[in-house]
Amino acid sequence: MVRVRTEAKREAILETAAEVFRERGLDGASMSEIAKRLGGSKATLYGYFPSKEELFVHVSLRVVAKQIMPALHRMAERADEDPRQVIFDVGRQLIRLVTSPSSVTALRLAVAQRSVGNLGQVFYDAGPRKGVEAFAAYLAAATKVGRLNVPDPTVGAHHLRFLLEAETFWSSTLDLKENKNATEIDQAIERAIDVFLAAYGPTTPALSPTAAHKRKRDTSRSPGNASAPRPRRS
Repeated sequence: MVRVRTEAKREAILETAAEVFRERGLDGASMSEIAKRLGGSKATLYGYFPSKEELFVHVSLRVVAKQIMPALHRMAERADEDPRQVIFDVGRQLIRLVTSPSSVTALRLAVAQRSVGNLGQVFYDAGPRKGVEAFAAYLAAATKVGRLNVPDPTVGAHHLRFLLEAETFWSSTLDLKENKNATEIDQAIERAIDVFLAAYGPTTPALSPTAAHKRKRDTSRSPGNASAPRPRRS
C-alpha cells in the first residue's frame, strides 16, 4: 500500500517534534517518542524525515522562518526610511536568532549531514537563500528611492548578511566561549552598518555616534557634520 504524504501531516509532525525537542533537547528526544505523541508509527515518521537529525533541522528552519521572515519581508516596505535604522532593527533580530543554541545546532547538523537527503541544499534554500532574497528586495527598493546606491542588489545582500554576522559567526558556530552579550551584539551591528553604508550609501554616509565621537576626538576639530542618530533600541 502506497502511503500518501500530505503537507498537513508534515506540519503536524513538525509541530509535535518541536514540542519534544523543546522538552528533551536533540540528544534526549527520540523518533519513538515523537511518533507516540503524534499518534502514528515510526514508519510514517521516517517516510517524511529519514532521521532525527534531519527532522531537527527542519523544525529549526520552521521556527526561524516564523520569527524572522516577516521582519525581513517588511524591509522593502520601509525602503524610504533611514537605512541605518531599518538594517539595525532587522540585523539585531537576525543575529540574536541565528546565534541561539538551536539555530547553531541546526547549522552544524546541516553541514555534517549535507549530502544526506540533500540536507545542505534544503537548509540553504529554506534559510540563508530566503534571507538574501529579502535583503536584495529591500536594497533594490531603497536604491530606487535614493536611500542607497546598490548596483547589484543580490551581491549587496550577500555583503550585508556576512557583515552582520562577521563578529559572531565563528564564535557561535565553533562554540569558542566568546559569545557577545546583547550590548556587544548591538555595537557589532552598528559597525557592520558603518562599513556597508561606506560602500553602498548614496553619498558619504553619516557615521554612527561611536565612530563620530572617535573622529572628533582624534582630529580635535569642531563638529562640522552632524552624525546620524543612534538606531533606536527597544
